[in-house]
Amino acid sequence: MLVIILLSSWIVEEYLNNIYLQAYVNDLIQADGSLIAILVIICGLGMAFGLLKVLKSTHREIGALVSQPQAPTSAPFASSSKPALDLHPMVAALRADMAHQASMQPLPPLEVKEAPPRAPVQVPPSPAPARTLTDTPSTVITGTMPVLKRVSPDQDRNQNSNQ
Repeated sequence: MLVIILLSSWIVEEYLNNIYLQAYVNDLIQADGSLIAILVIICGLGMAFGLLKVLKSTHREIGALVSQPQAPTSAPFASSSKPALDLHPMVAALRADMAHQASMQPLPPLEVKEAPPRAPVQVPPSPAPARTLTDTPSTVITGTMPVLKRVSPDQDRNQNSNQ
């Protein structure tokens, strides 16, 4: 569609700006204008009759589907107190299809059994408290990344001499 639009706009622009193309198109329309008009009318009528034929065949197929005998159903929408109305063939076909689906065997009901009550769960005793270190580590953990602890050089010499 984009290609057709692009080429059509290109032809229109060319016609508007090219005097030779304008002369050619004007001569063609003057000489064969009535022939072109007759061809356009014949093509339009042919398309209209073709579409009408397709519509009638589709209408016939839907009528054949609706008139097929259906098994009696006990569906709630099949038995209504409203009088019968003339429905569009597509609506009638859809209603017949829904009635056919409702007449299929339903799934058997599921049996749900309740589990017997269980004994209460006992919580294990709390673990023994963790032992703490008396010596401070050389790294301090803050957040998610470990960071080295800053120590002055004098403190580092005192610790080495004590060992």
